[in-house]
Amino acid sequence: SSRLLTELESPSWWPFSSKLWKMPAETKPKGGTSTASPKALGKEGVMVRIPAVISQGTASHVKAGSLTILVSGLEIHDSSSLLMHRFEREDIDDVKVHTPYEISIRQRFIGKPDIAYRLISARMPEAIPILEVQFSKKMELLEGALTSRSTRTPSPAEKGCSVWQAASGLMDPAMHREPCSGSQEGQSLPLQMSEPFVSEGDAQELRQILRKLKSLALDTEMELERQDEALDGITAAVDRTTLTIDKHTRRAKKLT
Repeated sequence: SSRLLTELESPSWWPFSSKLWKMPAETKPKGGTSTASPKALGKEGVMVRIPAVISQGTASHVKAGSLTILVSGLEIHDSSSLLMHRFEREDIDDVKVHTPYEISIRQRFIGKPDIAYRLISARMPEAIPILEVQFSKKMELLEGALTSRSTRTPSPAEKGCSVWQAASGLMDPAMHREPCSGSQEGQSLPLQMSEPFVSEGDAQELRQILRKLKSLALDTEMELERQDEALDGITAAVDRTTLTIDKHTRRAKKLT
């Protein structure tokens, strides 16, 4: 296209200079006009994006996806980066923090069901402070979140042990807790002799589900990072193509 425009601007068969080929009114720049650069294309300002396990409303079905916090609202995507729902900032009615790793978002309606999503993520502590700034009047910290805030910040070793103990307690409350590596030496915990709530087979199955969920979360995070890089490359290519098309369009308009 560039070669064709060059030929049209200064054809080989025109015996005079290339400036005379153009109309005088077109060769003179119009007063008061300025060449505006094309609007840069790109993603809306993203404050944070985290992988999450998502459930909608009261449905028990969960799926992997991601939560994106924007300046203008929130977006929830599935594992294929397809938009499931976008909450505009002013449309959100409440954000409830159930635990440091679990939140729920709701938009109320009159005459039809509310739109609500529940999200669980190991990286949720990164997003909660930003949500508190954006939705300070709509934020509600429930008992689980308040309890965790009232306690001191544990060390990484204690965090790993406490998470494992919480999971083990959910799967098999009859099992006694193992002392953490970060706990004081000589401190012992009493054995829990209560009746087990689940069988050993169910506990083993729950452990397998937890391992699969962890693997799925890691795979989802890696896939999201890969797709972000691909989107950045596509955005840059679109910007370059837009500039080229705009340049050729201006040249073509001068010939008409």
